[in-house]
Amino acid sequence: MATIPQVPQTLLQFLLVSGRRRSMAFEPETTVGRVKELVWNSWPNDWQDERPPAPSFLRVLYLGKILQDEDTLTQLKFPSYTTPEPATPTIVHLSIRSFMPKEDTSLKKKRRMSRSGARTDAATSQDEHEGGCCCIVC
Repeated sequence: MATIPQVPQTLLQFLLVSGRRRSMAFEPETTVGRVKELVWNSWPNDWQDERPPAPSFLRVLYLGKILQDEDTLTQLKFPSYTTPEPATPTIVHLSIRSFMPKEDTSLKKKRRMSRSGARTDAATSQDEHEGGCCCIVC
């Protein structure tokens, strides 16, 4: 009898500000951007009052850090499981933006050297002058 190889899965438990929780499993090579799309596409019916207009309104936070869309779950070092026993999920926070996110052509914040040799973060310095919100996770 041939055994079916087990595909590793990364189990995430999403926690909303309202306290609602939901667990989902993903392949380890799934990007955070794809995770947001899958969460948005399978949004629970009893959460409809909190559903954002599009996946781009979602932010995934882990240990106080906003995860970047292009990072994979493997790159973030989230554990993956191949055993059928219940696995311990990694808890991440799901934040819903109240405004449309700006288009970012670079996808990643690019650091560049100023003429004086100091590192500057162009995206951060631009954001400091614009309105927005912040989230502090304790």
